[in-house]
Amino acid sequence: MKKIIYLFGYIIGFILIAYISYTYVKTGVEHTNDLFLQKGYFILTAAVFVTVSVSLIYLRLTKFCIVKIYPIVITVFGLAYMYVFPAMSAPDEIAHFISAYKISNIMMGEKATVADGHVIIRAEDIWLEDTDGEYIFDANKSVKEGVLIPKGESHGKIISSKLEEASYKVFYGEGNIRSRNIAVSFNGATYEKAQSLHPPVNTIPSVYFFAALGISIARILGLGSVYLVIFGRLANLAVFVLLTSFAIKFLPKFKEFIFLICLFPTTVELAASYSYDSIIIASLIFFVSYVFFLAYEKDAFDIKDLIVVTLFSGLILPCKMVYFPILLILFAIPMQKFSVRGKVNTKIKKENTIFFLASAVTVLLSFIIAMYLVNRATLAGYSTSNTDSLEWAGEQSYTIGYLLHNKAKALKIFYNTMLVQIEYYHDTMMGTYLGHADTVIGIPYIGFLVLNIGLIFSVFGEGKRGLLLLKDKILVIVSVGFVIFFIFLSMLIAWTPLSSQFIEGVSGRYFIPVILPVLLVLHNNKIAVKDDMKRNIIFLFIFVNGLSLLKIFGTICIRL
Repeated sequence: MKKIIYLFGYIIGFILIAYISYTYVKTGVEHTNDLFLQKGYFILTAAVFVTVSVSLIYLRLTKFCIVKIYPIVITVFGLAYMYVFPAMSAPDEIAHFISAYKISNIMMGEKATVADGHVIIRAEDIWLEDTDGEYIFDANKSVKEGVLIPKGESHGKIISSKLEEASYKVFYGEGNIRSRNIAVSFNGATYEKAQSLHPPVNTIPSVYFFAALGISIARILGLGSVYLVIFGRLANLAVFVLLTSFAIKFLPKFKEFIFLICLFPTTVELAASYSYDSIIIASLIFFVSYVFFLAYEKDAFDIKDLIVVTLFSGLILPCKMVYFPILLILFAIPMQKFSVRGKVNTKIKKENTIFFLASAVTVLLSFIIAMYLVNRATLAGYSTSNTDSLEWAGEQSYTIGYLLHNKAKALKIFYNTMLVQIEYYHDTMMGTYLGHADTVIGIPYIGFLVLNIGLIFSVFGEGKRGLLLLKDKILVIVSVGFVIFFIFLSMLIAWTPLSSQFIEGVSGRYFIPVILPVLLVLHNNKIAVKDDMKRNIIFLFIFVNGLSLLKIFGTICIRL
């Protein structure tokens, strides 16, 4: 009887909140007459209602298997977030999109960039970064390069740079029409290619491989800009779901932690975008799970495991070298498990030591070589003792040399950052501010509270032994501590002017990749929480995500 009351209460609550959000959509439509928004809202509502309802029935009435329900829920919500947050609305997404486009050019055997390094795109896609058609083109350079080139001083509005009703109108309502112009006429010539004014991100190409693959498929099929954007995003989402699903499978205990982290609205938004954070978050969650699988479940660390760890170290970590200290958790794997033959010994033998050292050198070299090839210019800039000009602020920036000579100021700015910015990091990690840290677009405060309360209760158990031994908890604390320190240090040097009183440029999304090991350390049995409560917590996360999407969609529709 209680379960039936619970179900009816959920249905009534959902209908009420969905109707309130619909009134926002209706108000927007009355002003713009964009009727497709109503249809889109009904489809979104139906998808959310079915997903949340099925999740409720599954979690409350069946034997719970997190591996079965997770990929379905994350895929549906990923698609829903992809719809509610259209092209280029994720943080720095235009730069990531252009970076993936560059890799796509290489995949298709086409010229990737013009002489100065800017990326070549299809002329029909240029409107994505110049929605209002404000670009002024350079006739001489365009003739010389054979590509339509905007002048450097041009400024175009990026689609969805501010999430508003026009974002939906332009992308969903006019997008296919705009991309029908496969060639652009300028100064008596016709151009099928154009140059993007947004430079690509200087990082390891592997983090853009799958998005680039999606773009390439869309180009081969001759699809327009809208589908090109969607295909690239779908590829990233698919990899995210695949990696995190394997992570849930490998993590020996407390698999619900991964489910909850991946249900952070910020995480889902990034997973369904071009951002390389999608690949980084999924890869680090997988890596942490895999390492503890090797440490606590698998009998031996063999060649296959070395290949997996080496690929992670060489293809993912160089993208954001601040996460390098996470490799320290590899020391949680007992040395006697290191065996080429895949045979574990009761005591450490010579072969274990040799393979352990060889593995350590291999993993370290894969990171160092890849990092040097990709980031050598950045590393040289960080190590200089002279202050560098920070273009966006018009001031000098911090360097390692400056910090070493001004230790008191360095300590003060770190202290001020933790004092002043911690609320912002919390908000941007959980999803209070989504899009480009938009203070209007995000989950409602009540949803924010529910997520935080649920996360707190999730770390408590019911008399079950924790996963990590004390020595491994210390190892995790040290590795995560170094990661956090390097995150702050990197943005202090790369983005903070000397006049600032705190470190600028840090977002809460940077800490999502290390939340899993933190939760594993925090797990304890001081407060008993039954397994049924864990099911309720997962459902609450799903419920908050669903209702937040409806609320966000309605809010965007009335931002005219």
